[in-house]
Amino acid sequence: MDLERLKAKRTTTRSLFTRLTTKINTGIETPVGENFNKEVKLGDLCELRCQLIEKINELKELDLQVEKVVNISEIEKEVTDSEKYRETGIVFKSRLDRYISSLERTSNILQTNQNTEHAVGVTETNVIPYKTESKVKLPQITICTFNGDCSEWLNFYNSFEVAIHNNESLSKIEKFTYLKSYLTAISGFSLTNENYDSSIELLKQRFGRKDLTINTHMNKLLQLEAVKSVNNLIALRKLHDSIETQVRSLQSLNVNTETYSNLLFPVILQKIPLEINLQYNRQRKDEAVDNKDLITFIRKEIECRENAFSMSNPSGSYFEKEWRQTNQKQNHPIKTRFKSSHAMMNHSEPGSNCVFCSKGSKSETDHSSENCPLSVQERRDAIKLSNRCYLCFKLSHTARICRKKYLDVRTDSFTTNSYVILRSPTQNPLRNAIQQIAAQIKLNIRHV
Repeated sequence: MDLERLKAKRTTTRSLFTRLTTKINTGIETPVGENFNKEVKLGDLCELRCQLIEKINELKELDLQVEKVVNISEIEKEVTDSEKYRETGIVFKSRLDRYISSLERTSNILQTNQNTEHAVGVTETNVIPYKTESKVKLPQITICTFNGDCSEWLNFYNSFEVAIHNNESLSKIEKFTYLKSYLTAISGFSLTNENYDSSIELLKQRFGRKDLTINTHMNKLLQLEAVKSVNNLIALRKLHDSIETQVRSLQSLNVNTETYSNLLFPVILQKIPLEINLQYNRQRKDEAVDNKDLITFIRKEIECRENAFSMSNPSGSYFEKEWRQTNQKQNHPIKTRFKSSHAMMNHSEPGSNCVFCSKGSKSETDHSSENCPLSVQERRDAIKLSNRCYLCFKLSHTARICRKKYLDVRTDSFTTNSYVILRSPTQNPLRNAIQQIAAQIKLNIRHV
């Protein structure tokens, strides 16, 4: 056969090959419906696969014949063109193989097509039936590193078992590599199939002990951090969630709640703020110990307070403030910075410099609180009528809870004694004592 005839035949075969690939694309993309079920589609694709293999073999034979008679200068071009069609055939054959295998798994149909494969010189392998594949793209499973805490062992191993241990597509060495990356207790084992099974058994014996896990959960319940402030909602919510987590973990281990109720009940009452403790005891109907009722009451109390604060603070500023306070020092209210009594007496208020009387700041009789001409009794009466603190003259609290109970030597203010604070201008014992000592020192220096 001459060269021109061979090229013409090959051109026709290549055109048929291109049409076949287009038909394969259409067959794969055609959705399965009532009139075109999986069995029918699977049969059509198997036929297309056989036709594709025939065309690949036919093109391969024609290319060899053309290369034998073509000029040496044209061999490079011929080989390049032939390679393009060969690569296209391999791509479409692989695509068909994957799609046919997928259909066989989803419909549990095992078709070997032995007669067809014998005709084209290719053997098929049976595909093991598999569960229906989900078309929903699920998020990637993340397994947290196990830190040796027995209470976290079940969560870790369940995640590892689902994602890796039961994954048949991974070899034991690959599973062992993943396992070693999540913990360090088996770092001495070499990467072998036998050591993977041994390491799993070792970990179960060490961390999967039921008694050790129960003790860990009970210790966490006993070591919960107490919440002192009823307004610290973040700490309250954290306390409630911790109790719920440990109690439910014990239930999952088949631990009867009644076996530790008498122990846990007073522990929880000690961890919650006094106000919530009192409210719960007021509404108790009997003296029976009921941990479930107590935990439910705490949860409802937290939810009510969260709803109330969210209504009064729509912008969420309260919770942001609570979060900052909790990070700084949990359960302890932030101390308010009060001014000293001397600073308060010299503090200018609108319309008056004196906290005892109402002299105008622009009048000729303008004076400070320290130099007020009123008597001590009149000062006391003025403070009492204005509901001020006797120690710092602030309006927000009383002297009983005032924080400024100390002696400020620099300002010469005895803030622990209201008599000294509300003294007359001539009553200044500390200043008089200091002046006497200074005068005596000067006198001694002169005599020297």
